[in-house]
Amino acid sequence: MSLPTFVEEVTRWRAEVVRANAFECEPIPFDASREWLFEDGILKHRTGGFFSVAGLAAQANHPGLDGREQVILLQPRPAINGFLVRGVPGGAELLFQGRVEPGNVHAMQLAPTVQSTETNYLQIHGGAATPFIEWFTEPGSARVLVDQLQSEEGTRYQGKYNRHVVLELPPDAELVIPSQFRWYGIAALRAFVAESNLLNTDARSVIACLDWAVLADEDGPFAGNARGSFGAALRDSYLARDDKGECPLVELVRWLTRLRVRCALRTRVLGIPDLRNWVVDKDAIREKRKDVGFAVRQFRVVALGREVTSWDQPLVHSTSAGRVTLACQRRGGTLRFLLKASHEIGFLEAVQLSSSLCAPPGQVGPQDDPVEAELSRRIDGNEGAIVRARCRQSEEGGRFYRDENEYEVVELDETVALPESECYRWATLGQVKELIRTPGLISIELRAALTLLLAHL
Repeated sequence: MSLPTFVEEVTRWRAEVVRANAFECEPIPFDASREWLFEDGILKHRTGGFFSVAGLAAQANHPGLDGREQVILLQPRPAINGFLVRGVPGGAELLFQGRVEPGNVHAMQLAPTVQSTETNYLQIHGGAATPFIEWFTEPGSARVLVDQLQSEEGTRYQGKYNRHVVLELPPDAELVIPSQFRWYGIAALRAFVAESNLLNTDARSVIACLDWAVLADEDGPFAGNARGSFGAALRDSYLARDDKGECPLVELVRWLTRLRVRCALRTRVLGIPDLRNWVVDKDAIREKRKDVGFAVRQFRVVALGREVTSWDQPLVHSTSAGRVTLACQRRGGTLRFLLKASHEIGFLEAVQLSSSLCAPPGQVGPQDDPVEAELSRRIDGNEGAIVRARCRQSEEGGRFYRDENEYEVVELDETVALPESECYRWATLGQVKELIRTPGLISIELRAALTLLLAHL
């Protein structure tokens, strides 16, 4: 099947799934909610499960964080985001879920086999069982390829982590596949990663954590690319696991640790009315003066294929799209990627490595970061910068209402010199893949951006 045909097939399937779900998502006032209530200024579910919406105030030795106050999502218990895999080695296929979420652009996007909060898979809400959850709670004879905690957006969540899992099924496993699930291999994945709003953010995040040798043929990742091509440069960068020429892996970790200690982030949870710049009215939790660029609104949802077929919930709704740019450059003969140490109010560690340019949806005004400013100028002006991949991606549709980021991978000409900054370091693709194995080092935005490279796998 050709690459466009894979996308066309999913597009047809999506229309069928959305129609079968009788999908609806409509805003409602808070007092029309059957499930949510304000308690001590915090918006909570009646069960105490799922998540809550509160205020967060920060103190830190960093000008962007010290004194910051904003609305934040609290979800302390990790969800499970997991794929079942078959056909390893040589013909790996992932079992995707066609998942309908209230905030998804196009309603349905391809999700991991299981994408479920604890409240869902323990059926605390009284809904139906989560398909295939038994593999992830008791793997049995399945081989564990990935099992690690990974963070979510530090500008929207306070200390949120999910459990990322990839399991290889035993050869004798016999699965009954519901209509909302389909197997896809690497040929399809190459098409999906560069397509807008088709592969959801959680799927991208889990796939970024997987050893890409599992997905490639016997010659390894990026081996089929012609000499001198961008794909061939990716292969060399992927194999450079500890780059002695620019910044050894241990030095990258030491640098990040120094920034975290120096930042000394401290936060406290507040009731929303205690925030100076936020108000609660009948339809929204919103800013008085634009700062972070989002509001929280309540929505009533119908999706007949979900564990619970109708419900209402709050969703973050941003005022504009964000931008996530991963810049790379051939330096000393090796392709390296520019990583930014991003200071975010919701990170437990205060700082994680993110994409070269990372402006969240709704961001108000230009960044004062000279590196980001120079990158934006060159990319937008087509000056010494080649866009290698680009797509639009809506953030996780269970918490965000059609909040999109423009994702792109950009190669800078070797003659381009960016401003010096203590918040940036260059790393090979192999180094980044090593860093992903440790929770709390690599942001979800960077993990999602990395999956664009799989178009060349």
